[in-house]
Amino acid sequence: MTTLIKQLQSMYDLELYSNVVRVCDLALTSAEQKPECLLPLHKFQLVLLYGDSLYKTQQYLQAESLYRQALQMRKNLLKNKSTSNKLPEDQNELISDVVIRFKIYRCCIALREVKAAMEMLQSIPARSRTPKINMALANLYKDGGMERSAITCYKEVLRECPMALEAVESLLKLGIKGVEVNSLVVEVTSDSSWLNLWFKAQAQLYSRDFSNAIQTYKSMDTHGLLKDNTSLLVNLGYCHHYLCEDDDAIAVLQRAMRLDQNLIFGRDLLSTLLASSGKSDHVQHLENLTPTFDMSSWSSEHWVVLGNYMLATKKYERAAYFGQQALFLSHSKNVEALLLKARTLLELSKYQDAAHHCTEAIQICPFRYDLHQCLVECYVKLNRLREADSMAQNACKQLNYSPQSLTLHASVLLKDPMTSGKTVRKLLEKAVGSDKNISTNAICMLVEYLEQEQQYEQARQLLTRFIDHNPSSRLHQLLGDCYVNLQKDDEAFHHYNVALRLDPNNQRATEGLNSIGRNLSLSKRDSYYTCVGETSYTSPGTSEADEEIFPQNDTDPWPANNSF
Repeated sequence: MTTLIKQLQSMYDLELYSNVVRVCDLALTSAEQKPECLLPLHKFQLVLLYGDSLYKTQQYLQAESLYRQALQMRKNLLKNKSTSNKLPEDQNELISDVVIRFKIYRCCIALREVKAAMEMLQSIPARSRTPKINMALANLYKDGGMERSAITCYKEVLRECPMALEAVESLLKLGIKGVEVNSLVVEVTSDSSWLNLWFKAQAQLYSRDFSNAIQTYKSMDTHGLLKDNTSLLVNLGYCHHYLCEDDDAIAVLQRAMRLDQNLIFGRDLLSTLLASSGKSDHVQHLENLTPTFDMSSWSSEHWVVLGNYMLATKKYERAAYFGQQALFLSHSKNVEALLLKARTLLELSKYQDAAHHCTEAIQICPFRYDLHQCLVECYVKLNRLREADSMAQNACKQLNYSPQSLTLHASVLLKDPMTSGKTVRKLLEKAVGSDKNISTNAICMLVEYLEQEQQYEQARQLLTRFIDHNPSSRLHQLLGDCYVNLQKDDEAFHHYNVALRLDPNNQRATEGLNSIGRNLSLSKRDSYYTCVGETSYTSPGTSEADEEIFPQNDTDPWPANNSF
């Protein structure tokens, strides 16, 4: 039988796994008929090879059963030691039970039996856990919301492997300060400038200091450091998106995809941004992102891409199905898949289900504006303005009272007839005053509010102040409306024409142009625009007077370079 084991091991090493499975199946049946023909030790080795080959051929349930059988056989071998059971001196030592338990864990993960997988790893004594086991256990703890246990395991990994980047990033995600994480990896960062900068950028990213993170990533995107690194570019794209700078995020992510057409990381985010941009040319870019290889090899990100393409082409039922496929593969942890499903259900008028998916996504990533915006829209569609207002206030807190969150809150209050106009105006003025990127939406909402209050001169002054920085069709059209109400037809005619040159499909500008000289009171029209979309995000500053109303969130900076 020693020859049989050697031959099976040789075939396994040559990756002839299906052949090993066939032989092991027959050999074990033969051994059951004649137990004396196969020593317990050889049967133990045969069962392990059989389980390993089944795992390689993706027969996880059978492999798990054999591994558990091998674990029991090992205990019996150690308990009933005899001369015939001992390994010869030229053979390797009996395989550790730790190794077998980890094999069982892998089978449980493949079978989506998370609880059983965690219990198997927990059964391994702490002193016997290798970095591989600690890393796997930490990931299970993190996904299960057991943050303290996860942090302990990640730290154990870094003590032995200080260059384990995933462990570093996971600790930062769990809220561990950059200084503390740095103390665990200082021995490897002190001799590597790019690694030092990478850790610094990651610390800024996960402490929500997105503006500084962008600067750090850009400083690494140079020759001699990490020029054209796709991971760097995708992280940079996420930072731009978190700041609601979606045009910049799309440009950076498309650059990463051009560098690596098979890149998976960030592919789903790019598809989300292209689908939500509303631009016709982006639909073509989205189609080019869709996978063309066999569907059995698709990851969660690939299903999200196809789902967003269906959403952009208004095939909502298919989009919902593809979103569900993405959620299944990601164990409902993919934020883009949750957002895709929510937006699709919103289009299908299933507002309650859409709100549920938005809530799940916010629990995973609470600092994304588009998730809060979608949730608020769900409650508005349900005509539950009180819940919508509560969700908008929560968005303000989570997003550090950004201009976008303030505008979102104001848009909800505008729909409530019981809301004081002063409250709405204060929110909009705060949003406009703190928006360094000059968001068109906040300005337009404030202008339309002023027009409703017949404060046309104030609206004109506001538009005149910002229109040179952001000469959009919408702003010129609103300025034309102001001039019509101020009975300055020549100026109104000029701005309506500019608005139509920038956007020939601006219907409101066309109507305004036709209304000149007819003494049409634009203030009595219904507001033409909806108010729940945004394009930029910046962390605003607050004055001392507003500090209590608009508190700021502290960030934990990465230590200065001289501290490494």
